[in-house]
Amino acid sequence: MDIPESVRDDIESRANVVGTAVGPKRVGDRKTDEEALIVLVSRKLPEAQLSERDRIPEEIEFDDTTCKTDVQEVGDVRTQAATEPEERYDRERRWRPAPAGVSFGHVETTAGTLGSPPLETEDGTTVVLTNAHVAAPIGAAEPGDDVLQPGPADGGTDEDVVGSLVEGSEIVAGEPNTTDSAIVAVDPDDFEDSVLGVGPFAGFTEPSTDATFTKSGRTTGVTTGDLRGRDARIRVRGYHEEPTLFTGVDVFGPMSAAGDSGSLIGVEGEDGFRATDLLFAGSDRTTLAIPMDAVEAEHGELAPVGADN
Repeated sequence: MDIPESVRDDIESRANVVGTAVGPKRVGDRKTDEEALIVLVSRKLPEAQLSERDRIPEEIEFDDTTCKTDVQEVGDVRTQAATEPEERYDRERRWRPAPAGVSFGHVETTAGTLGSPPLETEDGTTVVLTNAHVAAPIGAAEPGDDVLQPGPADGGTDEDVVGSLVEGSEIVAGEPNTTDSAIVAVDPDDFEDSVLGVGPFAGFTEPSTDATFTKSGRTTGVTTGDLRGRDARIRVRGYHEEPTLFTGVDVFGPMSAAGDSGSLIGVEGEDGFRATDLLFAGSDRTTLAIPMDAVEAEHGELAPVGADN
């Protein structure tokens, strides 16, 4: 279902609304078969505490279509890199070779998650994938910069360099952004072709709202969740002074915490783990991720090293 921008603009202008998405309507904690406009709010309030203008209608009409709404509380949504470890877990140490799902970060910044095993770009460069705010932070990064495993917040030093930044997506204030992603050139001998706690990496696939999704991250390890909405427009804290707008985002149930930024989200199958999304933000009530087609639109086609392209 395509929601006109004018409808989204109207809904998103109301109090506490941080974004909108499209997905199955939920009754309690149960998904229904009815597609709805999901209204993402920082905090649910009783109607009596809202002005008439700020109340969300149960249905909206556009282009001869009637669509139900579903208000979902997502809390304070922000990037999920870590500034310092609360406690030293195994995933925060140095790994050689390193599996996906462990600490990783730009030499001048913090610690997020090494998202992928080695991948091959269209021009044959061997890279790994993570978020731009993990490997190419705004105002602090240039192509060729060192990237560490573990990241600096977990004690990584110049002796822990495992790659150099190729490129990170530019995340612009005041304009819609479609991805928060970065690729880092690496020596594949320093990395495993698996995702820690999950298994072999088999590549990428498209998400389905009926699937159970898995991620392996630096902070919360292996967790699972459901896909609650697609094509979200939502504002995220942590990039600029004001919340930054992202479009085309997938909305999952809570399955992450600070330090999990850069993790791949995907599905487990007989041939291994196939990623659908790149985790980049969240709260204690939701996890946000960039679909892989948006990541590849930014960086070109990516394939597991050794795969038949």
